Amino acid sequence: MAAITIYTCVCGVQKKTSNHWVLAKVTSHGVTFMPWDAELARSRDITILCGEGCAASMLSRSLGDWKKPAVGVTSVGSVTDFSAEEYELAVA
Repeated sequence: MAAITIYTCVCGVQKKTSNHWVLAKVTSHGVTFMPWDAELARSRDITILCGEGCAASMLSRSLGDWKKPAVGVTSVGSVTDFSAEEYELAVA
């Protein structure tokens, strides 16, 4: 008997055969969006999104998180010290 995997978006919608789902990986440096891949969707660190609306919501939330001060960043006057860490931008 074959196992059937049911994919569910963060909004609760279950994946059907014909739709435009995407995957996202959230890290401390931002969000990376990827095209649908059933194997990759099974990874624990991947977020499943049912389409552009949920992807846009995730991107919007992550942009809001960027407004919060990052750990290891101090600001003195107009000079910002990034503690010698490199930060990368999220890919959308």
